[in-house]
Amino acid sequence: MNKRIIKDFEKNPLNLTYAFNFLIHSLSEEIEVAGEKNSIRENAIYCPKLCLSITPVIDQLTEQSAMLSFYLYAPQWGKELYECSVGMGIDTKTALGTASASFLFSFMNVIYRMESGDGNIISDRLSTGFAGKTHNWSVYLSDIVGMGNSPKVDSPNFYWDALKDEIVKRLGNQKLCYVKIYASRSCGEVIGECRIDDIKSEELSRTVADMAEKWDVDDNAFASHKMFFFIRQDEDTVSYYPYFGAEGRRVLKEKIRTAAEIFFDADSQEKYDRLPGELKKALGDNTLAEECYSFLPEICAENAFPQIRVSEIIEIIAEGRQKESCYKNQLSDYWEMQRILFELFGEGAFGENTNELYRRYISVSAIGSCVSQMMQKGTECENAKLTALLFEVGSGFEIR
Repeated sequence: MNKRIIKDFEKNPLNLTYAFNFLIHSLSEEIEVAGEKNSIRENAIYCPKLCLSITPVIDQLTEQSAMLSFYLYAPQWGKELYECSVGMGIDTKTALGTASASFLFSFMNVIYRMESGDGNIISDRLSTGFAGKTHNWSVYLSDIVGMGNSPKVDSPNFYWDALKDEIVKRLGNQKLCYVKIYASRSCGEVIGECRIDDIKSEELSRTVADMAEKWDVDDNAFASHKMFFFIRQDEDTVSYYPYFGAEGRRVLKEKIRTAAEIFFDADSQEKYDRLPGELKKALGDNTLAEECYSFLPEICAENAFPQIRVSEIIEIIAEGRQKESCYKNQLSDYWEMQRILFELFGEGAFGENTNELYRRYISVSAIGSCVSQMMQKGTECENAKLTALLFEVGSGFEIR
């Protein structure tokens, strides 16, 4: 590493520019030690052998703590991965190093192993069914990274064995699904978290919390475990999806923007009744049009009322077909639509209409209607749980 970068950082470690330069060059060297030559391009580390770019971001930096975000993209995955890593230390440099090490030894370590192509490191093989097709998967497990007075486990498969059956139910047609497990105990407080493709599963998080509750550790001590499951689908069982990859996401984002603008213009009952047909005509994708019409209002309402526990399952009745149930995680579009819509909100894509658009989506949602009814009856909304949402769609709707 350039000595000037080290000197600038050590002289003023809380300067974000100096800290970032130190961080990205440190990470680059650590990755090279692991056998990967790479280069730094603008604010990202590029690993040519893996076709992988890693963009680190310093979210928070103090004299004794660091919070880092990592955004990883490789075209073979078809999507961006995200990880947040926190570190503590006696000084800023130590905290930054701890946060980096947590990322490298868990998240990044399993990516290296997965991309190596060595079949001997596959921890499990799966076969699932979704939308009438069979999908085959390889499972790669990271090491468990423990901090504080963390308990040792008998097997590296400890968390996978406990959660496998429920995670399998949430696999659809993803090229790559990644699962984060985090468990901690501190001063009697227990935290359990299971995130699938960076979406928290309340059901599985409670399972993780129950496991941490049983740890034999001092109540006054801090203890934590973090690990990842990477579940990669065999290329020969991946079904066609029109919005895979960076270019596909760009197209999807533009279509969602168009759908939101058309919805906003439907400012009368007559126009709203014609909305499904208008969306199909404008988007050129009947399934996406139905999803924009049905899902976007619920996505906004779920965000607006976080105190309401919304089921992870949705039910779909397509014209002329029997009701089908699936997890939101299984659908290629559901959570990606959520991410894109709020990206558009954050970018100001709808200008001065943003707040009104958001309000209108909530007003036509089933979740919003339930909350309104509970409030009128004086029912407590906190931690109220809604059963699976039911969507009625046209005969040509494709579950994908």
